[in-house]
Parts: sequence; structure tokens; C-alpha cells
Amino acid sequence: MTDLLLTYSPWAGALKEANDHITVRPEEIEAAADAYEEAAQHLVANLKWPDHTINILVQGSASTQTLIRSPNGNEKFDIDAVCQVDISRVTARDPVGFFQSVGDALRELEAEAKKRCWTIPCSKQKFYIEFTPSVPLDNVPPNTLDAMAPKYRVAEQYRATALAVVDTPSEMWKTSNPAGMTKWVDDTARRQLIRQVVLDSVILAKSAAHVDQVPDQKVEITDTLRIAIRLFKRHRDMCVRRNILTNEFAPISIIIVTLLTRCYEGLADLGRTYVHPVELLADLTSLMPHLVLKLDGQYRVDNPTVEGENFAEKWNTDGGARYRSFSAWCRVLNTDLKAILEETEKQAITNRVREVFGIPAPTSGGSGLSSKVVAAPPATPAGRGLA
Repeated sequence: MTDLLLTYSPWAGALKEANDHITVRPEEIEAAADAYEEAAQHLVANLKWPDHTINILVQGSASTQTLIRSPNGNEKFDIDAVCQVDISRVTARDPVGFFQSVGDALRELEAEAKKRCWTIPCSKQKFYIEFTPSVPLDNVPPNTLDAMAPKYRVAEQYRATALAVVDTPSEMWKTSNPAGMTKWVDDTARRQLIRQVVLDSVILAKSAAHVDQVPDQKVEITDTLRIAIRLFKRHRDMCVRRNILTNEFAPISIIIVTLLTRCYEGLADLGRTYVHPVELLADLTSLMPHLVLKLDGQYRVDNPTVEGENFAEKWNTDGGARYRSFSAWCRVLNTDLKAILEETEKQAITNRVREVFGIPAPTSGGSGLSSKVVAAPPATPAGRGLA
């Protein structure tokens, strides 16, 4: 299936090379998975609750298989996890105490408290680990749950995986659903939009403490939604590196994932299919800005699994800086994808894709791509693209 797609489209071959380069190396994932497993077992051993009440679940980019390497060699990637404990409603009356209990269990690992998680720095490693303390949403006392409900209601189709996490600034529980988010991305990714793949492939459905494993991060070029998420995140990172965007106001990954998945889902619902992978990426880019809502003067990018949660909350507190940054990024990305589409010769396509996504050419005499960090090129005005 992959060979057929690559034979049909030299653009797909160039995108595959880019995706392979930005994929976190297997040995780095293995080291991170080992450290995560060790930290998870340490957490289970040191918590005061029975083992069978504890679940450690991977969340975020590692869970959706959209983790990517940074273009800056000294930046760490993160493994996000949820520490879910099936505590009683009596214990759940004290969210701050529960949060601190998880931190105490991680003290020997030099865990640092953040807004909703504990971060293990993993010094001298290329990664760090974050554990978010949580409980099943139904364990939260009814009066507290009623107070939470008007603001954050669980989408009914994802109710089974709904959690409550501790928001330390407010010292209250907050609804969350990382497993629901992963399922939404997984379900949407199974809906193929590349026509040749649709025609030629068959999609295969892929009493102790439970510790989820870190998923393999290898993603094939035929996995069009995940490829789009990875490449768009890489493009965002390159825009920051090229001083087109500032790190402070660049669109965060969860917004990119949410908007892209909604666009992809909408195209699938309409029965749209494509023979050209870059045309699909270009359409997704054009659609994304239209899915940012503005209601009563407030920007919204809603969590599909928790009704009422707005991933773009900070867009309403910065005088529009994040929205302008997002809009500028979409314009640059659209310009760059059109430049890739305009190329017709195979090597020119490859060179343009490498330039846009900051991918070095293969080292001379080697069989694979160079692992060196790409030097930052001069900044490009936001309206002109990177190409």
C-alpha cells in the first residue's frame, strides 16, 4: 500500500522523508519508556492506596503518536501521563491533599509541582516526564460535581474515560479527558482521505496496578491525519526558529491537534477524498482558521471531549496576540504548501519540502538523513512563507 502511494506521488515521498526525520528516534523513545515505567512503578509503590486502585496512563502527543523532535538540538521532549487513583468520595473532598500525596510519592525523583501536574526533570536525558494526579470523575462528591458541571460538562460519548484533575491555583477539581481525546484522534485517523489508500487498503482495527506503555512513535505516510499533525507542529516550530513567530504566542499543540482533527473529520463527513497528499494538507490549512469561534467577543477552540473547556482561553487575555500569531502561521503554512505544489520535478519537490520543514539532506555516503540540527535561516516576512 505504501509503495503504491509513493510510486504515485513524489510529493508523498518527500513528506515521508520529512516525517521520518522529525520522528523521535526509537532508542530515545525506549529510554523515555524505561524511565516512565520506572517512575510509574515508584509512584505505585509509594502511594498509600491499594495497587488495584491505581492506573498510570500515557496522554498527550505520545499517546496520539504525534510526538516530534525539536529542530533545536538542546530541547527535551515530554512524556505526559495521568496518575488515576480510584479514591473514595470522602478522600476526594480534599483535592489539594490528594495532589500533594502524589507529589510526596515522587519526592525521591525530584518532582516539581506545576499547575496541574508533577514534573520529573530526568536530568542528563533528552526527555522529561509529567504525571497529572486524577480521579474518575464519578468519584468527585456530588455537590462538587454539581458546581463543576455548569462550566465543564463531559461529552456523553466519552463519559467512560472522564477524569477530574486538580487545578492548584483554584484548589478545585477540573474536568479532563485525555483518553477521550486520544480516542477521538484515533477514530478520526482511521477515516482515510487519500483516494488510492481508500481503494487499495484494508484498515485493520488495531488485579494489580495498571501501567500503560508508551506507544511506538513510528507512523506510516498513509496515516494522513497524524502525518498532518506532525508536519504542522514541525512547521510551527520552524516558524519560531525563523523568528516569524514568538515562542510565547505560537499556537500550542493541543490547538493544532484539535483544529486539524475537526477539519479532517468534517472532510470525511462530506465524503471528500484526495489523490494528492499536499492538496489535502493545503485544504486543512485553509479550513483551520474558520473553525476558531468568536462568541461574545471571546475566541474559542473547544475540547471535543469536555463541553465548555476552551483550549484558546489565553487568546482572550493577550490583546489578540495569540490569535494574530495563529493567523500569521496559517498564512505562512498555506504559502509554503502552495510553493511545494508548484514544483513538478522530483528533486525540486524534495528540496522544497526540506526547506519548508527544516529537513537536512542525507549525509554523503550515508543511508539516512543527517541528525544534525538545521541552522536557523534568516527570518521571512509572515506574508511570504518560508519557501
